Amino acid sequence: MKRESQRLTCILLALLVASALGANEDDPALYAVGALGASSLYTSYFLLGTLADGYATAAYTASFTDELARDLIGLSQSSIEALERIVLDERIAAGDRELLSRMLRAHELLIAQAWGLIAYVEDEEDTDDWFRYRRAAWDAIRDLLGLE
Repeated sequence: MKRESQRLTCILLALLVASALGANEDDPALYAVGALGASSLYTSYFLLGTLADGYATAAYTASFTDELARDLIGLSQSSIEALERIVLDERIAAGDRELLSRMLRAHELLIAQAWGLIAYVEDEEDTDDWFRYRRAAWDAIRDLLGLE
């Protein structure tokens, strides 16, 4: 029963992501960018939370946590670079450009959150950036996806 519930949740989330971003469905490439970008933001946010929890409970080592956080920073930076190229394209409608800019901001917040996690791994008393950027990233992602 739990597995079926998880599948249903994943399916509903995928549908929500595809519709919530509202990219013009007449442009399949831009629509795919929106859907895949939303999925990336959502899973990156939860990966960072999982890493932090794993490190805090000693399930993950400092080096493992640091390495994955830095990997996520690199992936998010690559996403930013790709999205910036699209935003600069004058053929992109203003509404789509605004949405892409919000996605860029969410990636920047995830990067800041990842650096906050790295700071926490280096000094377990240093949690301010982690929590500040975690809340801000979730607010941005939640807003993008139209979640309550």
